Order: sequence, then C-alpha cells, then structure tokens
Amino acid sequence: MSSKEFIKKQVEKFSSSLTPEQFTELSESENSLIILEVSAKDYTLTEIARLIESNNAHVLSLAVMPLTDGSSLLISIKLDVSDLTPVLRSFERFDYKVIYYYMKEGEINDKQRDRLNELLYYLDM
Repeated sequence: MSSKEFIKKQVEKFSSSLTPEQFTELSESENSLIILEVSAKDYTLTEIARLIESNNAHVLSLAVMPLTDGSSLLISIKLDVSDLTPVLRSFERFDYKVIYYYMKEGEINDKQRDRLNELLYYLDM
C-alpha cells in the first residue's frame, strides 16, 4: 500500500458515515485527525503521546504503516479535541512532519475568516 493510499484510507475511514454498531464503539468527542511522517529510527510512541497529552488531548485511535523505503513510518492519530492548534505547534517545535490534519474547529474558523474578508471588502467600497 502506498503512502497516498494509506492517507486516503485513513481520511475516508475518519469521515465515512458509521453504522449504529460502529457508532457505539467510538467516543462522541472524536473530533480530529493527524497524520505524521516519522523516520523509523526516531519513532517513539511514548514521546508522541506525551506531546499530545501535554496539550490536554487524548489519543482515541492510532494506526502505523511503514513506507516502501523502510526508513519512514506514517502514523495516523485520532484525537478527542476540536482544536488541534496546540498539538500541531508542539509537533512543529519537536520537528515532526505533519502530512495531513483535520479538525472540526478549523471549519468554523475558515467560515469566520471568509465572513471577515467579505466584511472588509464591503467596508473598502
């Protein structure tokens, strides 16, 4: 499986509609997804969990896939927070490569940003 297929599968799995049985297995607060690329020699789950939990977030699901070169891993992490900004900043500070992220809070902020841009455009007229 290629890295693109893995990312696509994780995103589809995260955003697909659930059956009632699957829904009962998931936490109601599952709000975000991060996919990291980490070198295999630097991969430490305890370090990743420490960074996440130091930002008051909890890991709900984790999947790891080695890339074809064998020296890197893709790590898919589902979290229970709606705003990933502090977690993303922590990963950035510790030089983790974030391939993809999704957060429900981001959709709200994007909509608000669009409305603010429209307001500023209107005021410039």
